Amino acid sequence: MLFGKNDIGVKSNNQEEKAEGNSSAFTSKFLNIQTDIIENLSEDLVKLPEPGEVKFLQTIKAFNGFTFVELISRLNYIEEITASTYSISMKVVEALQEMKRLGKIDKINLMISDSMMKRNPKVSDTINAWANLDPQISVVYSWNHSKIVAIKTETDYYTIEGSGNWGENACYEQYVLVNDESVYNLRKRLFSECKVVFKIN
Repeated sequence: MLFGKNDIGVKSNNQEEKAEGNSSAFTSKFLNIQTDIIENLSEDLVKLPEPGEVKFLQTIKAFNGFTFVELISRLNYIEEITASTYSISMKVVEALQEMKRLGKIDKINLMISDSMMKRNPKVSDTINAWANLDPQISVVYSWNHSKIVAIKTETDYYTIEGSGNWGENACYEQYVLVNDESVYNLRKRLFSECKVVFKIN
């Protein structure tokens, strides 16, 4: 089995089903599910999810997936960010460096597609040089196409998943924004358990 029921946020209640005559064998762990159409993230996403909440978002205008990180950093100090992406732009690398310099983020873990080293060596070299200078920056290159961001603040555990990269994206992308420690821990495991092609820190 690739994952268990506990990993995907549902629980089996077969015994309850028999006793109560329920037609569903599973109950959602998330009690508050919200949906939104997003054109401008900072205007349309009026509040971040509370613990246990999940938001399903669909974009109708192109924007960088990194915009979620900028939004969260405006409202909270980010203790640690763990992000996987197929592609990352120089603008995003520079924004991360600036946020780190300003004390908005403490620790940064990046998992990037190993093809990035050939597709965009300038960006890869910049990230690698930064990681070599700062032990709080960790970068892993792997056979990766996932787009996941796990953010730990003082009180919250955000996970952002979706089709958008940290580079140029299409008009229509989808994202799921969750505030849940168990989802955060599951997604963060990818960083430590992936097959490493190249790693710094």
